[in-house]
Amino acid sequence: MFFSAAPTTIRCLLLLAAFVPFIFSSCLTIKNPPANKPFVFETNIALPDNFTTAEKKNLNLQLLQQLHDSITVRSVSKLIGWKKGPRFFYTEIVNPPVYDSLNADKSVISIKALLNSLGYYRDSVNYDTTLKTTDNQQRITVNFNVVNAQLFRLDSIGYNLLQDTSEGPARNAASRQKLQDITNSTISRTVIKKGEPFSKSALAFEINRLSDEYRNNGFLRFSSEEFLVLWDTVGRLLIRPTLDPIEQAQQIEELRRRQVNPVADVEFRLRTTNDTGHLIQYHIGNVKVYPDLTSDTSAFYPTIDTVRGYQFVGYRNLFKPRKLVDFIYLERDSLYRQSNLLKTQNKFSALPSWRLVNITPFTRRGTDTVDFEIKLTPANKYFFNANLEGSRNYTALVPTGSLLGVGAVISVQNRNFLRAANLFTNNVRYGVELNAVSNQSIIQTQQLSYSGTVQFPRRVPGRLPPAFGSKENVRTILGVNLAYTNRVNFFTVRTFNTSWGYEKPVRKHVWSVRFPNIEYNSLSQGQGLQDLIAGNSSFNYIFNTGLILSSIGNYRVAGGNKNVTNLFNSSLELSGLVASAINTPFIDSNLKRFIKVDAEFTRNMRFRRSGFALRGFLGVGLGLPQNSNDRTNFYLPFYRQYVVGGPNSMRAWGIRRLGPGSAIKSFDQKIAPDRFGDMRLELNGEYRFYMTTFSGVILDGALFTDIGNVWFLRKNEGFDNGEFQFNRLLKDIAIGTGLGLRIDFSSFLKLRFDYAFKVKNPTPDISNPGEQNRWFYNWQLLGGQLQFGIDYPF
Repeated sequence: MFFSAAPTTIRCLLLLAAFVPFIFSSCLTIKNPPANKPFVFETNIALPDNFTTAEKKNLNLQLLQQLHDSITVRSVSKLIGWKKGPRFFYTEIVNPPVYDSLNADKSVISIKALLNSLGYYRDSVNYDTTLKTTDNQQRITVNFNVVNAQLFRLDSIGYNLLQDTSEGPARNAASRQKLQDITNSTISRTVIKKGEPFSKSALAFEINRLSDEYRNNGFLRFSSEEFLVLWDTVGRLLIRPTLDPIEQAQQIEELRRRQVNPVADVEFRLRTTNDTGHLIQYHIGNVKVYPDLTSDTSAFYPTIDTVRGYQFVGYRNLFKPRKLVDFIYLERDSLYRQSNLLKTQNKFSALPSWRLVNITPFTRRGTDTVDFEIKLTPANKYFFNANLEGSRNYTALVPTGSLLGVGAVISVQNRNFLRAANLFTNNVRYGVELNAVSNQSIIQTQQLSYSGTVQFPRRVPGRLPPAFGSKENVRTILGVNLAYTNRVNFFTVRTFNTSWGYEKPVRKHVWSVRFPNIEYNSLSQGQGLQDLIAGNSSFNYIFNTGLILSSIGNYRVAGGNKNVTNLFNSSLELSGLVASAINTPFIDSNLKRFIKVDAEFTRNMRFRRSGFALRGFLGVGLGLPQNSNDRTNFYLPFYRQYVVGGPNSMRAWGIRRLGPGSAIKSFDQKIAPDRFGDMRLELNGEYRFYMTTFSGVILDGALFTDIGNVWFLRKNEGFDNGEFQFNRLLKDIAIGTGLGLRIDFSSFLKLRFDYAFKVKNPTPDISNPGEQNRWFYNWQLLGGQLQFGIDYPF
């Protein structure tokens, strides 16, 4: 039933192809085994039954990493190979190690050490081996057995900083009291709690947390080495002699409980030392900044400027001191805080204007004051780069970037623009979109563009509403873009765009806003577009000169863990809502009014050398006509329309060769060669796997599926069933699937070839209406769509 739509011959070939890997597959092969010597074939770790399945899986992975290198078996999963015939989907053990019992003994010691660090005590570890001879190979399996491992948990947790470890009267009682007060006030942020595992790593995390808390409250010289952690796993009070029979019975019962469910009591104290510098609470004194310090500054006469209490010592007048003050968070006479020092360090380090940043504290002897020197070594002012790129194309035209296909980029950066550590980036791009149709020009579209962006690493102007955040995490961005786009025999567009905006990162979140965003697109119609407009009156309202006066907001957040990466990106654009109040003939005839919302979510899941990648995209744009006669705002303008197809979207279709909805119409150059819409919905999934490495070039494969389409939001008389309707969603959805090859040149350049087939096509050419929504219609080996791209599609 699954292949019922395909001819009998095609079905047989597909079934044979599906079973070939299993016919020729071999589960395991061994490469370069030691001759006439026993070697380690497999290692296993057995854990007691008192562990849950999840605990066993997690702990087993950690313990396997503790095995000695000379007893570790290394295997590689491969897709294709050859040994006395083809092999598919097999595992290969490479250079297995010769077995040596000394290495097994060392592994036992490492396993015990890891268990103890995780809070497992009263354990014993042993191992046994089994020998099996196969194909004249002496294969040894080593089984490590963990016996009676019991997890100790935290019971009572105390912080006694008023008493030192000598058990005598504590010195510096006032400073100790401040530390005790800080500890008590931040106890809610502790990383250890009663009932959690008694592990050394957890105790170390708590020590580091407390040290950071103290350094953020003036104790500059305090380090984790000042702490001493005392713990009791027996219960000292329980072995105290007593003649009271009731108390004896209680002690016996408590000891029995600890034997069954072992616990540990922990107390944090300060070490006894003659150096009491770590108990001084410091305040900030003088801050001296060297903004252009290099090894050859001795040949220059220094100039000294004082700005807002900071002293700047310059040699070559490369920077304006007043522009650098906003990057310093060490305020004179304020309490020293490590967080402010790190803010200053990170701010200067994040700017490309400097290549080295060094901040050195100098404590004044006999006082509670600390001075700082900030030494900055400038980077090269100019940076040049040339690159080859492929870019995504989610609209019918990309006025500020290279088109799908191949693009060349030349970039020049000024890393100290206006002597204020501003980054001025200039990009010149040339992009070409290739045509796969044999009877048409091979070059379908060309674009030449220039983009200039100035990033101010501060708020401009300096006084902004509180919503824009503190000064350390706001950037101001000024952008200018010029583009010339020529669609052969179709149209020529000249684009000018400028915008002013702000960007604010907060941990894993990034907020940005552009206001105003001014964009003007001047369209010159070619003969091909004129012919299309003659046959599709709606095109006259979509393809025209237009002015966009808009506000754009973006929100991006990243998340995940070691093996899973999530990224959510969304944007909102409002055009013409405020500018409509300005009445001039030019604005009235050219202003585009619309609302456009985009949302994209991607997830990458890695499993050793393979993984899954998923993406979902939803974009909706609604034109806002002022009245029933305002046809130019009935749809989105063509430079905001959505399209699908090509190497980064629905890969079974060429670019702009799918949609809208379930419309059946000719793709002829004079009728409707391009498809686009006001709405786009797409879901993509890829399974990516490692294949082989050849001369340093990594070959990866992929199996993928693409699902989606584009629609108009309002009825378009030229495209029947091209508008979005919920009750027709399943019919309108297109589905494609295929195989991919990725050629990775050591992460310098990744070339991608995808070969895809249409599984379900809702918008075939009018010459073949029977294809519509027929599953696997007329599948042929050479009937797919080949796509070329650079880097991953998502």
